Amino acid sequence: MHHLGLQAERRPDAIAVIESDGATVTYGELDARSRHLAAALGMSPGERIAIQMPNGAALLAVAWAAQRSGLYYTPVNTHLRPSEIEEMTDGKLLVTEDVYERLLAQEVDDSALRECEGRELLFSGGTTGRPKAIRKQLTAGPMGDPSAECVKVALGLGRYGIGPGSVYLSPAPLYHAAPLVYCMSLLRLGATLVVMDRFDAARALELIERHRVTHAQFVPTMFVRMLKLPAELRDRDLSSLELVFHSAAPCPVEVKRRMLDWFGPIIHEYYSGTEGYGHVAIGPEEWLAHPGSVGKAGDDVSVRDGVVYFGERTLGDVGRLDGDGYLYLTDRVAHMIVSGGVNIYPQEAENVLVMHPAVADVAVIGVPDPEMGERVLAVVQPADERPRDELKDELLAYCRDRLAHYKCPRDVDFAASLPRDPSGKLRKGLLRETYWENHETRIV
Repeated sequence: MHHLGLQAERRPDAIAVIESDGATVTYGELDARSRHLAAALGMSPGERIAIQMPNGAALLAVAWAAQRSGLYYTPVNTHLRPSEIEEMTDGKLLVTEDVYERLLAQEVDDSALRECEGRELLFSGGTTGRPKAIRKQLTAGPMGDPSAECVKVALGLGRYGIGPGSVYLSPAPLYHAAPLVYCMSLLRLGATLVVMDRFDAARALELIERHRVTHAQFVPTMFVRMLKLPAELRDRDLSSLELVFHSAAPCPVEVKRRMLDWFGPIIHEYYSGTEGYGHVAIGPEEWLAHPGSVGKAGDDVSVRDGVVYFGERTLGDVGRLDGDGYLYLTDRVAHMIVSGGVNIYPQEAENVLVMHPAVADVAVIGVPDPEMGERVLAVVQPADERPRDELKDELLAYCRDRLAHYKCPRDVDFAASLPRDPSGKLRKGLLRETYWENHETRIV
């Protein structure tokens, strides 16, 4: 049986969570708080709550209160506006820091608490469109029931050697699927979580060194930001790292190679989605033999007209299979640019430009063009103060030296920053809006 209560019973004084400010919460404390909150909520299995709280032990205590009460729980982006929150919560209870404090202050009796497994209820919708709730099946069995999908996920992570004594760095917002599921799962396994309030490349390396982190999970944008740190900030003792996971977006081959050179052959990649269907994974040695792949496709994976399918369902990604059955991701369908009738996938140009030393961040998008329909534009956050005309010419030439010209930007705009969410995901829909505003038609 694997659940928070069992870990607390066996190791009540073991550290469960280390927060960004260094504060610690033990397994005994986290378990007691979550039981108290579950009793204070007093809700029935199958009901739903939403949680809008900063990353940390308090959020995880609320999530575990819902998990052990058989509830659906939805962590909500802390940057959303009230109208957006209302759309996602649908009038259900929203637990904020103030509500959390009031629930903890209530006098309750948790001795009669009947526990059963709940489930995260997350939303998918990309950078545009209305969010769509992904409601997964609840399990009627008791806490820790090995037939429950959430327990299976934890057991799968346990096969990577994670357990008591493991220290896991969680650098991304817990309102995203992978960070939440990994943290909840690792608390079933007895690991210590180091939870960052927001990602900072230098800070992440510092925390790995300070807390002797053994496992971590990043996205490609985080890799790029760590690689671009000055040498003195990169010079940390990372020898405690045993395994690093990454996912969320195609990783440029050069970025992955440089990370493997730096961290060693410990980086494992997986490809899946919030919806919960489809899973492909690849280890470091296998990736070096098939650079750029996300893993060997199973019988349920196919690519039709460039779109990746799991059975009859798609996550909206574009890719290809090689002769050995390995899957390679190219881009998102929604990001495709149609210029003069030619399909262009901007991820290719982004992967090239992001490695230029003068580029701090980059997005390649399609913008209106009266002749071609769309024109390929690079929006660059520069890393230095050199003259913009000079840098633009250098970046265009740099890209054309490495890609077919039709795949390269025709022009470059410069911006102080790009619209990324705290996990590093680029919100291309917001960026495109600035160029497509007041146009009668737009390609999405």
